[in-house]
Amino acid sequence: MKIPGAGTALPALAVVSMALTACGGSDPKVSVDTLQKAADAAIANPNEPCPLGLDLNAALKKAGIAATATPSTGTDPDDHPVDAVSGTGAKSDTPIARFGGGGMITCSYALSTGGSVEATLTGVHKPRAIGVIAPVLARDGQLAVGELREFIGRKFDAGKAVLTPDDGLAAVVVLKASGGDAILEVTSNPPAGNADAKNPIVREPLRVLAEELGKQVKV
Repeated sequence: MKIPGAGTALPALAVVSMALTACGGSDPKVSVDTLQKAADAAIANPNEPCPLGLDLNAALKKAGIAATATPSTGTDPDDHPVDAVSGTGAKSDTPIARFGGGGMITCSYALSTGGSVEATLTGVHKPRAIGVIAPVLARDGQLAVGELREFIGRKFDAGKAVLTPDDGLAAVVVLKASGGDAILEVTSNPPAGNADAKNPIVREPLRVLAEELGKQVKV
């Protein structure tokens, strides 16, 4: 899975979100510095296990979803179980650099029932991390510009998953972070090659799944 927008010039919506702040939280679940180092390692070795501490099978069970999961490599030769973007050496006009550096790691899983799940953790030194993933949310949530602007500008409570508008195709969980701001985004994808297939996990089951995964994150 290629992470859209993370290594390119900062979208206007992301600039708007820099002035906003997230609320809530307890003990940090994410160290932005550690996440950046993990992203560096994932870039060097993308076939290594997901470094985010996720147990997707346990989360699926907690969410009441009758499926099991295994790390996915996708169908493209350039796809890997783990994709990453790092602030290390990032160009000054990229989102990661504009938000003070940090990292973005996506872990992909194939579902036994067909399709896949992707969990993307983003942490940056300057608020808000949701600004960095604006292109990801637009794609995964199938959001129009106005919907995206309204969504990234809303209040989020740490640890509480929130679905994107309309069909609930993606969910985000703001996580307490040391050294910056962090957010987890979770979505599902239909089986490759079937243009008529629907996302296998959406709406409330996806929200619960994202919240359970948010509880697991430790990096």
